[in-house]
Amino acid sequence: MLKEEDRIFKNLYNNLGWEINHAIEREDWSNTKEIISKGREWIINEIKTSELRGRGGAGFSTGLKWSFAPKKTSRPHYLVVNADESEPGTCKDRDIMRYEPQKLIEGCLIAGYAVNANVCYIYIRGEYVNEGLRLQDAINQAYEKKFIGKNACGSNWNFDIHIHYGAGAYICGEETALIASIEGRRAEVDVRPPFPVTEGLYKKPTVVNNVETLAAAAGILLNGPEKFASIGNKKSAGTKLVCLDSFFNKPGVYEIDMGTPMKKVFYDIGGGLKQPVKAFQIGGPLGGVVPIKEIDKLNLDFQEFTNAGFMLGHASVVSIPKDFSMIGYIHHLFEFTAEESCGKCFPGRLGSYRGKEMFDQAVNKSKKIPLKLLNELLVTMKKGCLCALCGAIPVPIMNILKYFGDEMKDSIIEGNS
Repeated sequence: MLKEEDRIFKNLYNNLGWEINHAIEREDWSNTKEIISKGREWIINEIKTSELRGRGGAGFSTGLKWSFAPKKTSRPHYLVVNADESEPGTCKDRDIMRYEPQKLIEGCLIAGYAVNANVCYIYIRGEYVNEGLRLQDAINQAYEKKFIGKNACGSNWNFDIHIHYGAGAYICGEETALIASIEGRRAEVDVRPPFPVTEGLYKKPTVVNNVETLAAAAGILLNGPEKFASIGNKKSAGTKLVCLDSFFNKPGVYEIDMGTPMKKVFYDIGGGLKQPVKAFQIGGPLGGVVPIKEIDKLNLDFQEFTNAGFMLGHASVVSIPKDFSMIGYIHHLFEFTAEESCGKCFPGRLGSYRGKEMFDQAVNKSKKIPLKLLNELLVTMKKGCLCALCGAIPVPIMNILKYFGDEMKDSIIEGNS
């Protein structure tokens, strides 16, 4: 069980107050000037030592990403915060913006300094109206305290934060589409390289991080990276916010130490299930579909999930009821992907629609699914799509075919027709 002193998010349920004076009582902003005075390399090395990995889904080393920002350049740099949070089943970033906004703002300043960025854009989901207003209030409070703005925290570093609202497009959770949206362009995925860290917003070096990642970075530098790294293991260190849906007796957002058995997460922390469930989709629509019988074999660990053929991602949990058709679930996944694809790459644009058409017929019982053709389609999408939206959707579908093939056998035929 996670010790209280090891928690990054001490006000996750707003029992201590979100305003800046309450945040200061929780030691937010207590040593920010000192941290900045130690220099960029020191900050980046501390984050590397902590083994913090991106909390938005990809799980990439945060310190390593920051280190890629060009060191010597006259061009302006930008920090962009991905607060789009459009994944079904997740609301962790929403709670951070509502109840721990100063931890996010402090993390933005520290990250901005580390990557040489004087300007930060927080790209927030358009539906998060109240959260955006709360965050703007928190930013205003930080300006009033001179924690950000000119000579932020007395550090001789100028740092400004702007909020940019999205318009409900799921694809804007992908960093290059998000950048395009801020610039006023159509939200489409860009071909990489170049990566945003060398050529991003307005063609300038840009580091994109998730809300939880930056807030966690602030907490790490307050408490020391060794403490964070000592929780879990080297490849999955620290704590992670996990979202449990309404099928659990105790649904909600929980900060949990990495390495915790998923059985404990579900049955001790989540209080068990209200009704029979046969599987869980963990990590959003692009995450793996984990049969309930496999849960006992897994821990809250990025690598363990990957090795088992699943994906932990941002660790939201969506339950699939026992009586829900898996043909219908795959149909839903293809339908979602077809609707939300930006349409730039043809494996994503056409592949998602072809998959949807196959399962339209299966749901209507007008035609069976040709398994060989479906597998070829999934391989093409996995290898040929520009981004994870269409490129990762084969993961949950392949999981369903592997673990629930018997359930779907009457709707599938071998071969291409």
